[in-house]
Amino acid sequence: MRRISAAARREFAAKGLADARIDDIAHAAGVTKQLVYHYFRSKEELFACVLEDSSATTMGELVAVELDHLAPRDALRALLNHMIRPYCDPMLSALAQEGIRYHESHATPRNSFVDLAPELKRKMRSVLARGAQSGDFRANVDPDLFLAAAAQVTTSAFVSRYTVVTLCGLDVANADDADTWRRFAVDFVLAAVERERSDQHPLMRPDAPPKTPPEAA
Repeated sequence: MRRISAAARREFAAKGLADARIDDIAHAAGVTKQLVYHYFRSKEELFACVLEDSSATTMGELVAVELDHLAPRDALRALLNHMIRPYCDPMLSALAQEGIRYHESHATPRNSFVDLAPELKRKMRSVLARGAQSGDFRANVDPDLFLAAAAQVTTSAFVSRYTVVTLCGLDVANADDADTWRRFAVDFVLAAVERERSDQHPLMRPDAPPKTPPEAA
């Protein structure tokens, strides 16, 4: 069973749901096609199982992150970095793209993303509330909207590579470019919620020269 799931994960990540073949999955797993169909009634059911396993792992790790001991800025930065980290794995990023398309048109019996989302929302509310109380963050921020926007800003580059390559020349399939995007995206999200914006997190590429303010006329 584990060999089938692992082989299917590689096949779906490489070819997508439409082009993946049960014959190839069975061959890679070292089993017969009949055995695959013994456990899974269809290719779609196997794909849904692979998605659920990946979602359960990534969301489980995300909601398990300990943040209460960190200062609000550090806690938010840690949470955002953990949101991005799975997408730096090319296989998970490819599965995420397929999963988004699949979930838009299919209902699945289990969905760990939906099941664990309330805990993730609770974590974000707690971090923002502590930041507002300490004076680090603005108080007039809707935590659920902020979480959704932060998730899109930080991870969308990994599922919309063409757009990012075209607009800013970064290919997140490259480790250095992925790290540049990660740092910029996290600083961008922090800038949106900080009560007093400073030069602490400049929204520049790491190798960009400092900007010299124009001289007064």
